[in-house]
Amino acid sequence: MRFDTLAVHAGAPAFTIDGAHPTAPPLVPASSYWYDSADDLDRVLGDQQPGYSYARYASPTVVAFEQAVAALEDAPAAVAFASGMAAVHAAVRLYAQRPGSVLLASQDCYGGTFTLLGSTLASEGVNVQFVDVFDIEGLARRVSEQKPQALLVEVVSNPLERVADLEAIAALCKQRNVALLVDSTFTTPYLIRPLAQGAACVIHSATKYLGGHGDVTGGVVACATDDQAAALRSWRKYTGSVLGVLEAYLSVRGIRTLSLRVARQCANAAAVAHTLSRDPRIERVYYPGLPDSADYPVACRLFPEGLFGAVLAFAIRDAERSTVMRFLERLKLVRAAPTLGDCFSLVLYPVIASHRGLTPEERRQRGIHDNVVRFSAGLEDAADLLADFDQALS
Repeated sequence: MRFDTLAVHAGAPAFTIDGAHPTAPPLVPASSYWYDSADDLDRVLGDQQPGYSYARYASPTVVAFEQAVAALEDAPAAVAFASGMAAVHAAVRLYAQRPGSVLLASQDCYGGTFTLLGSTLASEGVNVQFVDVFDIEGLARRVSEQKPQALLVEVVSNPLERVADLEAIAALCKQRNVALLVDSTFTTPYLIRPLAQGAACVIHSATKYLGGHGDVTGGVVACATDDQAAALRSWRKYTGSVLGVLEAYLSVRGIRTLSLRVARQCANAAAVAHTLSRDPRIERVYYPGLPDSADYPVACRLFPEGLFGAVLAFAIRDAERSTVMRFLERLKLVRAAPTLGDCFSLVLYPVIASHRGLTPEERRQRGIHDNVVRFSAGLEDAADLLADFDQALS
């Protein structure tokens, strides 16, 4: 089945009401369930028969969302969480389970992930090492030296839009018996399915493109095996990081238009990137769809033809922090907010948002300078977006 069709029908309700088939998944807010037979309840609670018992363990609406994501990622199972960060935490803890475990992670990862790994996990005794995943030879040396249990990468880095060569990284991880954990939030399964490349699991912040309308906070992990999914469900059960029922319902609703939205958003991002790259007021545009991007060949190889993602970053020429702040305030159509992937266009200033937790030196080391702004393309007409940027830069 082709992706567009799959997205429309994924998560379809597998139940009837008096012989009628609802077209939307059930929104079941019940916190617990009872059975006519106490023996049935006993068996469900003991995992001896399928069923629902307590919402922290599972609920029909959340399961519908998990089934939809599993279908899109061509995975045997997926497990939903209360946020993208909860999903990242659960996935890395699945492999870095005890003090002394070694986890390698991309040094260009999202600022929240950087802080989670470098502070929270490190304080729990996990040996976290940040590496340059764009230097395959150097990465191979670090893997040989550190002998990690897992490697965490983002398909596209935040905010500078570097594209990781998943094919090469997956081959390296397979050779060295390292679990490859892939955050595919920026790309979605519409652009790439990392499990097919050899990833152990795929992580999404459902807050972004899967939900897609600015009204969901959630996360999900698509797993390569049922055993991984079972372990993640156990983690979720006892940490309480379960996705809410309404959030699951809205995420299924969002997935039905995922391919339409992402295709339009990619087109808008490309239009903005190409125009800004010719604007003398812009010092540099970070977008893998530009032919002069260092990652253009990798992006062409990994993604469908003509699609390079819907996020870009740009550096305003000679701009200091105060100049960037005025630019954000002058925008009339594009909204300045700390998220991405919504149906409306957004900008974010990494210095005060996604990478605020990094020191100025840590940001500079990653190329995130004070004049860099991230842009997430929405569904508007590209001409209106460009007009808004033009007046705000004037």
